[in-house]
Amino acid sequence: MTKLKETLRAVENGDSDALWQLFLAGELEDASEDDRLQITRLAAGKGQAEILKDLFTHYHLYSMETDADGRTLLHDAAASGDPETIAFAMDVAGLDPMEGDAAGRTPLDEAAGAENPAGYAWLTERLGFRLEDCYRNPVIRGFHPDPSVVRVGEDYYLVNSSFVCFPGLPVFHSRDLVHWRLIGHAADNLEKSGLQGLPGGFGYWAPDISWWHGRFWVVATLRRNTPPYRLQMLTWAEKPEGPWAEPKFLPLDGIDPSLFAEGDRRYILLNPGAIMAEISEEGEILSEPEMIFFGDARIKPEGPHLLKKDGWYYLFLAEGGTGDGHMETVMRSRSLKGPYEACPFNPILGRKKPDAYIQRSGHGKPVSTPDGRWYMVYLCGRKSGGKTVLGRETALDPMEWTADGWPMVNRLKGPSCLQRAPFGNAEEIPGPEQEDWIAPRTDPRSFTRIIGARMTLRCGADPAGAGPCSLLLCRQKELDFFQSVQADLSGCEEGSSAGIAGYYDERSFFLFTARRAGYGLQVEVTEQTGEERTVRELMTVTGVTAELAVSGNGVLRKLMIRSGGGWEYLCSLEADYLSDEGITGGKRFTGALLGLAAVGAGEAAFLNHTVYFNRGETAG
Repeated sequence: MTKLKETLRAVENGDSDALWQLFLAGELEDASEDDRLQITRLAAGKGQAEILKDLFTHYHLYSMETDADGRTLLHDAAASGDPETIAFAMDVAGLDPMEGDAAGRTPLDEAAGAENPAGYAWLTERLGFRLEDCYRNPVIRGFHPDPSVVRVGEDYYLVNSSFVCFPGLPVFHSRDLVHWRLIGHAADNLEKSGLQGLPGGFGYWAPDISWWHGRFWVVATLRRNTPPYRLQMLTWAEKPEGPWAEPKFLPLDGIDPSLFAEGDRRYILLNPGAIMAEISEEGEILSEPEMIFFGDARIKPEGPHLLKKDGWYYLFLAEGGTGDGHMETVMRSRSLKGPYEACPFNPILGRKKPDAYIQRSGHGKPVSTPDGRWYMVYLCGRKSGGKTVLGRETALDPMEWTADGWPMVNRLKGPSCLQRAPFGNAEEIPGPEQEDWIAPRTDPRSFTRIIGARMTLRCGADPAGAGPCSLLLCRQKELDFFQSVQADLSGCEEGSSAGIAGYYDERSFFLFTARRAGYGLQVEVTEQTGEERTVRELMTVTGVTAELAVSGNGVLRKLMIRSGGGWEYLCSLEADYLSDEGITGGKRFTGALLGLAAVGAGEAAFLNHTVYFNRGETAG
């Protein structure tokens, strides 16, 4: 396009006469897609509604592509604050004000932050709600995969996979489906857990929580690395925070169990597809397992859940694997054992755009509100540079029923970034929340003492093994974070080390530590990537204390030490090994964890440990 600058100037100035002359001269005919994107987006961003209409209607000079940041024409229109431009982008271009860009920011966010408040006022009147009436996905952030939910009265309870992390199978409580509070763990008996010696990615998979005969029930797969490779763990509690009964292990092969009850009869479902067997309240297997449906997409069908509604049995399945092709499908039958017919809208949930903020969505379970509305909790992932650093997380979207009785999640638009809250601007429920400290294959309370701002860890084994070690970890909830701590090694023996850990599993981690060496400390970083280990000595400090910090952004980690009054940069790590896609081999099912490490002998003390997560998106 030879006169792109003139065209852009005419658009920016709202000069329709100049644009008309350029059209008559044939200057708009050979515009490339990049030119069209630039011209159209400029008109929207400047709030030039009439020019935008002319570009679409008279000059056929438009682009509906997203830019490199995943932003649409409506993002720019909303940022202009001009109601007429916003209306055109929505009503004519058909764009969604709740669709997020690559960072999860929506046109509604842009309108709320625009200098001209008229656009936000128009948009909220049109939508019928404000930004503060919304929630953002994921609702439980960081490594919280395979959610299962149950409602009892007006309370909702949810459980996630935990693999080899202990305590395992975290249990959450909510009154509004958005704010979730950790209240306990369904796998809280280390001796009976069966986690000892298991590799990362094994352990407790895909739990289900249900309410039956006045008790809460949790069933999950215990994935082992020796025969029998898969057992189904069943436990129950009078209260969701526990105590939970000693687990019973059912000798049923398969994964992703769920329970379905009808009257006094109860069934367990397992993959592949939906394999069903009747069990007693005590967990005795009463019938031979039989497959009732394999799947609609027929690609790794798993995560079966049964729901009975209006005389129909609805079978929900996760299909396509847990990567980018993950999806949720649904089938129904008038009879429990089928035959089942597939929903004509399948998949009812799945990724719509390869660069979307919320991806790999599926493995869902529906739940109803007391007033008869429906929602689905499901797993999702957020990527940075093509890597899923935070692991699989828990998301929520509305589920509506068609006139002929089929469910659709988020009107088949895929996972949402921003969504109207089920109960308006609700607040978190009061009450104490459990500490989210976990450790691989061992109880963190066995090697940790926490008194106020002082934390003491008994030094333990190298984290590269599958045995107990002294890693006190929490889930990384955002891509951007800052972590700092003062490590005191006065109680450690020579050669022992203590400091900050970034951990995925025993084959994927780094340790940023100070090591006792003579009369001082050797500050170093150790990286474990698969079978390869590298150790870099960074500097030597006198004394027995060092104040360390890590700044995280995507896969990047910047390591710093307190020097004088500020932080001194030491080095950076490309820690893509902390992501699901980081290295090959093993089972990459968990997510990035961060925390403290103590290796060797003796005790290490940590003072003023802080972690700050930056959500990046506008808080709703």
